[in-house]
Amino acid sequence: MKHWVYILIPVLFFSCKKNDNTIIYGYEYFPVDSGHYVVYDVIDILHDDAVGVHDTTYYQIKEVIGEEDLDLENETFNKLYRYQRFSDTLAWQLKDVWVVKKTNTNVEVVEENERIIKMAFSISYDQYWDRNALNNNPAQQCYYNEIYKPATIGAIDYDSTVIVEHQDFSSYIEYDREFEVYARNVGRVQLVRKHIDIFNGDTLQVDKGTELFYTAVDFGG
Repeated sequence: MKHWVYILIPVLFFSCKKNDNTIIYGYEYFPVDSGHYVVYDVIDILHDDAVGVHDTTYYQIKEVIGEEDLDLENETFNKLYRYQRFSDTLAWQLKDVWVVKKTNTNVEVVEENERIIKMAFSISYDQYWDRNALNNNPAQQCYYNEIYKPATIGAIDYDSTVIVEHQDFSSYIEYDREFEVYARNVGRVQLVRKHIDIFNGDTLQVDKGTELFYTAVDFGG
């Protein structure tokens, strides 16, 4: 019996040690497989109370991961084809072509000629990064929230999601709120972006500014 005791103890110790050191990077929350797509319902709002403008536009955006290529650093990137239509009964029209570069440490997306760091790996509560570190815009620190939690967004249930927090600021005259939600094996499933001037600290009394909402309604590929 003593011989068995001395053999089992080190085996159990090393097994636990291996499990404790396992790192879950979270790469699956931003898939870049060619042909993968996500379709969004979009609500785009423009406010200018001084001239009586509170206009809301509804449309759909379809983002499709395109072919791979090599950049000047000899690293792989994918084209991101973005299509738009103003009714689900209409044909898709190509709106623009962005670039996605996914590495072991982050995801970079070139939007309208600006390179933005969308995600940083590994996904954890102590992960912080400047989404504008690769462009000329002011620094904007991002971090993760509600990591690996199930969520229902729109009409779709997701078994595991993470929130990327961008901005959360409010005052008596201003409200800035921006975040994105990413789902495992799907990618971005929600975007909320509000940059508005308000009256009396009430976010429902808007003076001027913009609001943008993306909600995923379909995905595949």
